[in-house]
Amino acid sequence: MATVRPDLASVVAHMPGVKRAVRRILNERAARIRAVVAAHRDTGALSSSLTVRTNRVDSTVTLEDPAVVAINYGHVAADGRWVEGIHALEAGL
Repeated sequence: MATVRPDLASVVAHMPGVKRAVRRILNERAARIRAVVAAHRDTGALSSSLTVRTNRVDSTVTLEDPAVVAINYGHVAADGRWVEGIHALEAGL
């Protein structure tokens, strides 16, 4: 009977080829997000809050601007009109 190593996911995640592939995909997604953010630049705060982090096995693209939810998904402006979101996060999916 075949058995599967209980730590197989960790073994695969730490393989150099897998780590390279994850980093490549992360950089592609980050580039798409950067392109959307750059096209809708107002103050530059959102663009400067974008970080790409690669740890031992995990990788993330983060937008840390306090207004990221309103900027990404849309919001009501001070004059009551609806401002459509830029949907940068969705561009990275």
